[in-house]
Amino acid sequence: MAYGPEAAAVVLAAAGAGAMGAMLPPNLAVALLLGTLVLSYRQVIAVHPGGGGSYAVAKQEFGRTTALLAAAGLVVDYVLTAAVSLATGAASLASAFPVLNDHLPLVALTGLAVLTAVNLRGLADSARLLAPLTLLFVLAVLAVVVLGAARPHPVGAVGGPPTVAVTQGLGVLLVLKAFAAGCTAVSGVEAIANGVPAFRPPRVRTARRTQVLLGVLLAVMLVGLGHLMARDHVVPRADVTVLAQLTAHSLGTGWPYYATNLTVALLLAAAANTSFGSLPILLALLARDDRLPTSSRSARPGRSTAPACWAWPSSPRSCSW
Repeated sequence: MAYGPEAAAVVLAAAGAGAMGAMLPPNLAVALLLGTLVLSYRQVIAVHPGGGGSYAVAKQEFGRTTALLAAAGLVVDYVLTAAVSLATGAASLASAFPVLNDHLPLVALTGLAVLTAVNLRGLADSARLLAPLTLLFVLAVLAVVVLGAARPHPVGAVGGPPTVAVTQGLGVLLVLKAFAAGCTAVSGVEAIANGVPAFRPPRVRTARRTQVLLGVLLAVMLVGLGHLMARDHVVPRADVTVLAQLTAHSLGTGWPYYATNLTVALLLAAAANTSFGSLPILLALLARDDRLPTSSRSARPGRSTAPACWAWPSSPRSCSW
């Protein structure tokens, strides 16, 4: 969510600052896709309450061998979720504290080390610590959306001058490419279906309700941020994130700006934490199918078996979306 709209904006920026006015259609399309995914995963949760998500569905419908493709994709997705979330979190911190701009890899790796230490104490402990961050993030983004929509003009600005090089015109293909890039906003939606066993009883009902709530909140934030980006023609900049620019436009550059960016960074750490929570469940299912060593069969690892997902995070500003 925190990096999806920016990924779409980077694509549209190829057509110049004026192309930012076309941000809303790709975000609306992503929101519609999100609705379809939520409905699909609600059914997956009901049919496969043991978790596993795409792997469990593929195994039942297409066989164990074909299901390995889904499992491999999920494993890669979890690693990339941790890497990209932490890298984007570092960029959010640097938006509030520019001195960190030259140390983004170190900041991201520090976050990874902290998450690893927290998860080594057990999944329940880490979930209890990180869950409130989700609420703070949602409230912060909703405040940006509501106050930004209520104010006709930005109340603040951050970042250096935009460096937008116009390389092509705004056409259907560019908008479609922006939609594809913006789909990164829905990454992690499958984590709930994959991690049903981690919920408290009644697990199925709780997980399905959580899936719907997640979809609604994401859709509202996507459409709201897309509207603000289109209205204010927010252009990606080298030293601040798009979300940081929108925060300054809506809340100014005082303490709410710093608090929001810090909240975003912490929430992205929580997003990376979904890999630590859901990957062990998938690995346990693979082990029970004799696709991994038997030591991975514990679906709810404790202090001594909690795994760490290691990936080298790179700055999202240097990524090719």
